[in-house]
Amino acid sequence: MVTDAMGKGPHMESPFLRPDHRDYAEILTDATIHVLGARGIDRWSVRALARWMKVVPAAVLNDYSRARVLAIVIICFERRWLAWSGSEPLYGSSSTDLPLRLPETEDERLGVRVLTSLQQLAEAERLRGDGAPAAHLDRLRREEAELLRYRLRVLGDRCGSPPVGAASLTATVALITGLRLALAEPAPTLTYPLACELLAAHVERLFGGAREEAAS
Repeated sequence: MVTDAMGKGPHMESPFLRPDHRDYAEILTDATIHVLGARGIDRWSVRALARWMKVVPAAVLNDYSRARVLAIVIICFERRWLAWSGSEPLYGSSSTDLPLRLPETEDERLGVRVLTSLQQLAEAERLRGDGAPAAHLDRLRREEAELLRYRLRVLGDRCGSPPVGAASLTATVALITGLRLALAEPAPTLTYPLACELLAAHVERLFGGAREEAAS
């Protein structure tokens, strides 16, 4: 968990940080998470990344453009996000009946806020004429939707339900996205247990509807 002004304090096994990794892209991604988490989207810049990394701005760019740096960060963050999204919590409430992960800890809520910030930064680059960062985020959404489809099929097999349709998959993506954003608010009114209950109830309704449709 981040504890100091620039996010270099101790953290508790964040699923979105790789503090021991020496790869340039992974360090850039850690720097982005710390800067966005501590200072917000308006303060994300090559200079802010360089300050956190304790290097000169030219070393951050490494002959790349700002948009290319952002694309590199998104590619790395995509891997971290998908690994978290499809995982099970090590401690606390179990989500074994949920198709994808909801944020329970502050580190996980920070990850949701970082993804939202990356989406805004990518859209800004798209408006400037470089659509590469946004294209990488589109791929993340497609891959997470496929992960969700697979997880729903696994959960459906347990209760003898046929696969859900495309509309149901889209609705589930929308619900998970909304629950994650609500839980990641600075002062959330939605609790993690209630969010899990809402998602589990939605999934049960999906399977019930799929069984009824298959029987008709």
